Amino acid sequence: MEEERIYLNALNLVIGENYSKLFSLYKELQSFKLIWQELPSQIRQTVNPLQEWKRLAQENVQLLTIKDNLYPSLLRQIPNPPLGIYIKGNISFSFPTIAVVGTRKVSGYGRAVIKKLIPQLVVEANFIVVSGLAYGIDSLAHQEVLEHQGITWAVLGSGLNKIFPALNKRLAQKITERGALISEYPLSAPPLKHHFPWRNRIISGLSLGTIVIEAPVKSGALITANFALEQNREVFAVPGSIFNKNSQGNHLLIQQGAKLVQKIEDIAEELNIILPKTNKIINAQISSEENTIYKLLSADKPSTIDKIKEKVNLKTNQILAILSNLEIKGLIYKANNGAYFRSN
Repeated sequence: MEEERIYLNALNLVIGENYSKLFSLYKELQSFKLIWQELPSQIRQTVNPLQEWKRLAQENVQLLTIKDNLYPSLLRQIPNPPLGIYIKGNISFSFPTIAVVGTRKVSGYGRAVIKKLIPQLVVEANFIVVSGLAYGIDSLAHQEVLEHQGITWAVLGSGLNKIFPALNKRLAQKITERGALISEYPLSAPPLKHHFPWRNRIISGLSLGTIVIEAPVKSGALITANFALEQNREVFAVPGSIFNKNSQGNHLLIQQGAKLVQKIEDIAEELNIILPKTNKIINAQISSEENTIYKLLSADKPSTIDKIKEKVNLKTNQILAILSNLEIKGLIYKANNGAYFRSN
């Protein structure tokens, strides 16, 4: 399987923008190595497949082909799945995925919606949030997820070594620490204008549904929503003011049948996800040690690390690691005074 990854990476480098050619060749031959061998020798001589593969390893970038078992099953189901995706970070499907997109020219209202919805998505429902690292709604969504110790994936319209916009390089680095950067383009591919509408099919394709927060009628967010509809995925739209141009796209989606969203319950209901509001642990797989510590905590009585240590045969660093995992899964939270509480 690694051999196929090596040759897909090489093909991405020599075929360039002619992806339709690569798709058609793959449908015919079903092997990236065979496609490579069929290329004219003068083209093959321009790239050393093994050398380029080593470069990916040096950059800590993984390439999954559509033939890999680890390739995201949701993405494989879409009409035009990428033949491979480059990943920096981790895209483990431990939790449900939801896309959050919107305008680059976000208003105060849009910021307030992000502040309300993202913590609910991350803490109450354990969603992985997928977006595009663009200015505005995308960046704010990624940042809010990270602030609440959640997982987020950013799908790029460039190679993973060409972060765009450049001002988001620091944000991109933080995302790789808790989630992943994803692209179908080779490592140093530039952020060309036509890449971005096409990459939106990956944002929606990785997700159970797409939430649109503030979007004009002609916007990348609506392109993502249209891809979601083509992929038979749910589309959610946050309503806004009838006087705001950035709400016109949302209202159009609602008129066309998108689910109007005001709170997390609107999303959970449509996706048949039960929110963990009771003491029953839902939507999170936890170890026996995590379960032991979870049961020691209360929703209304504070628990300190010293109190927890008195009741379990674990070292302080082990307890801290377990508490951190439970926080990530949205099952507990840490108060300003350092005490821990159950989230539900």
